[in-house]
Amino acid sequence: MPNRFTEAALRAQALTNKQLATEVAALSSAMNREKFHTLFPKKEEKEAFVALMAQVEKETSDEEKIVVLQQHLATAGSVVVKALKLLV
Repeated sequence: MPNRFTEAALRAQALTNKQLATEVAALSSAMNREKFHTLFPKKEEKEAFVALMAQVEKETSDEEKIVVLQQHLATAGSVVVKALKLLV
Protein backbone atom coordinates (compact mmCIF):
# COMPACT_ATOMS: atom_id res chain seq x y z
CA MET A 1 0.00 0.00 0.00
CA PRO A 2 1.55 3.35 -1.02
CA ASN A 3 2.19 5.92 1.66
CA ARG A 4 1.47 9.64 1.42
CA PHE A 5 4.88 10.37 -0.11
CA THR A 6 4.73 7.85 -2.96
CA GLU A 7 3.26 10.22 -5.57
CA ALA A 8 5.66 13.05 -4.68
CA ALA A 9 8.60 10.65 -4.80
CA LEU A 10 7.57 9.39 -8.25
CA ARG A 11 7.25 12.98 -9.57
CA ALA A 12 10.67 13.85 -8.14
CA GLN A 13 12.16 10.73 -9.70
CA ALA A 14 10.70 11.57 -13.12
CA LEU A 15 12.00 15.14 -12.92
CA THR A 16 15.47 13.98 -11.86
CA ASN A 17 15.59 11.43 -14.69
CA LYS A 18 14.57 14.08 -17.20
CA GLN A 19 17.22 16.53 -15.94
CA LEU A 20 19.89 13.83 -15.97
CA ALA A 21 18.98 12.80 -19.53
CA THR A 22 19.27 16.43 -20.63
CA GLU A 23 22.71 16.78 -19.03
CA VAL A 24 23.97 13.51 -20.53
CA ALA A 25 22.71 14.52 -23.99
CA ALA A 26 24.41 17.92 -23.74
CA LEU A 27 27.68 16.35 -22.63
CA SER A 28 27.52 13.70 -25.35
CA SER A 29 26.82 16.35 -27.98
CA ALA A 30 29.77 18.45 -26.81
CA MET A 31 32.04 15.40 -26.85
CA ASN A 32 30.87 14.52 -30.37
CA ARG A 33 31.54 18.08 -31.57
CA GLU A 34 35.01 17.97 -30.05
CA LYS A 35 35.71 14.58 -31.62
CA PHE A 36 34.42 15.87 -34.98
CA HIS A 37 36.71 18.92 -34.88
CA THR A 38 39.65 16.76 -33.81
CA LEU A 39 38.99 14.25 -36.57
CA PHE A 40 38.45 16.90 -39.26
CA PRO A 41 40.56 19.93 -38.28
CA LYS A 42 40.57 21.50 -41.75
CA LYS A 43 37.59 23.42 -43.06
CA GLU A 44 37.77 21.54 -46.36
CA GLU A 45 37.54 18.20 -44.54
CA LYS A 46 34.51 19.35 -42.57
CA GLU A 47 32.80 20.51 -45.75
CA ALA A 48 33.64 17.25 -47.53
CA PHE A 49 32.25 15.22 -44.62
CA VAL A 50 29.02 17.23 -44.52
CA ALA A 51 28.61 16.86 -48.29
CA LEU A 52 29.30 13.12 -48.05
CA MET A 53 26.76 12.67 -45.27
CA ALA A 54 24.19 14.63 -47.29
CA GLN A 55 24.65 12.13 -50.11
CA VAL A 56 24.40 9.17 -47.73
CA GLU A 57 21.15 10.49 -46.27
CA LYS A 58 19.52 11.09 -49.67
CA GLU A 59 16.70 8.84 -50.77
CA THR A 60 18.79 7.15 -53.46
CA SER A 61 19.98 3.61 -54.00
CA ASP A 62 23.30 2.38 -52.67
CA GLU A 63 24.53 2.11 -56.25
CA GLU A 64 23.85 5.81 -56.82
CA LYS A 65 25.63 6.67 -53.58
CA ILE A 66 28.66 4.65 -54.68
CA VAL A 67 28.75 6.51 -58.01
CA VAL A 68 28.70 9.86 -56.18
CA LEU A 69 31.50 8.67 -53.88
CA GLN A 70 33.55 7.53 -56.87
CA GLN A 71 33.05 10.90 -58.55
CA HIS A 72 34.24 12.74 -55.44
CA LEU A 73 36.90 10.32 -54.27
CA ALA A 74 39.68 12.89 -54.59
CA THR A 75 38.01 15.25 -52.12
CA ALA A 76 36.07 12.80 -49.96
CA GLY A 77 38.56 9.91 -49.90
CA SER A 78 40.52 11.08 -46.86
CA VAL A 79 37.27 11.86 -45.03
CA VAL A 80 35.97 8.36 -45.72
CA VAL A 81 39.21 6.80 -44.44
CA LYS A 82 39.12 8.87 -41.24
CA ALA A 83 35.45 8.05 -40.64
CA LEU A 84 36.06 4.34 -41.21
CA LYS A 85 38.95 4.37 -38.73
CA LEU A 86 36.41 5.29 -36.04
CA LEU A 87 34.61 2.01 -36.71
CA VAL A 88 37.70 -0.17 -36.40
